[in-house]
Amino acid sequence: MTGNKQSGYKHIFGPVPSRRLGVSLGVDLMLQKTCTLDCVYCECGKTTHLTLNKKQYVPVDEIKKELSRFLANGPKLDHITFSGSGEPTLHSGIGEIISFVKSGYPQYKIALLTNGSLLYQPEVTESILDVDIAIVSLDAVSETIFNKINRPHPKLEASRIVEGLISFRERFVNQYWIELFIVPGINDGGNEMKKIQKTLRLINPDKVQLNTLDRPGTENWVVPAQSNMLAEAKKLFNNTSIVKHVEAGPNTDGAKSGYDHLIFSTLMRRPCTVNDVSRILGICQEDVFRLLEDLVKKGRIGKKKMQRGIFYRIIN
Repeated sequence: MTGNKQSGYKHIFGPVPSRRLGVSLGVDLMLQKTCTLDCVYCECGKTTHLTLNKKQYVPVDEIKKELSRFLANGPKLDHITFSGSGEPTLHSGIGEIISFVKSGYPQYKIALLTNGSLLYQPEVTESILDVDIAIVSLDAVSETIFNKINRPHPKLEASRIVEGLISFRERFVNQYWIELFIVPGINDGGNEMKKIQKTLRLINPDKVQLNTLDRPGTENWVVPAQSNMLAEAKKLFNNTSIVKHVEAGPNTDGAKSGYDHLIFSTLMRRPCTVNDVSRILGICQEDVFRLLEDLVKKGRIGKKKMQRGIFYRIIN
């Protein structure tokens, strides 16, 4: 199955060709854009609901039904990934949904993409211990840099988050990856990098992944880090790699119809190029381009030129 080509899915998306996780079915537990942070680089756009309040933002039963429907025929997936429109650990039912997948569909691995801001809370840690891969963000250790990049909820402090990341390592036995997003001119300086290096020694993750701007971010002033900057940063950490984007795969042929909703749903979660959408939905690039440009003309989406090409995105 090359794409989610059935209608009626509100909370799952893809399968998406992930840069790190292969063919990944996304599970979005949050309302857009609900998060504990308002990161300057976020591809989902500005946080409109900055909160630390944990609750059932979307119904657990709806998510279970959608997963059961999609997984009924045993699609080939590398991971089922909790990510999307906000911080997934804000959802009070995340542990129940993880258990549902693990018990009903044990053949699939589960990945979690989280900003790690709530891992200092024991109940949050407990709810996610069964995931196979936890990819946790750490962009800064200094409070000043943390506030500039991540723009947190007023009650969050970098020091408390770091404590949570360290304590999570003590309980979590599966793959623990730290993602460090390089924002040139903010966290790429020697002092901050040395502090991050020291902190990562305490966390002792299985992998460190360096990332930088690939899709349009929340703030226009954020620019991608140059390759030499990433290479220098890589020398500071153990088991480090640089995140690479996935190029589009072979096109499928034949015109498709009725994809406006799926395209719009995909762009709500991340800006995409024509190639990205073609790979996700399994339709040829010419058809994707026509559909995207039609949505632009209707004023439903916009576009922005980046290093990797033209990205289409929801207009906020």
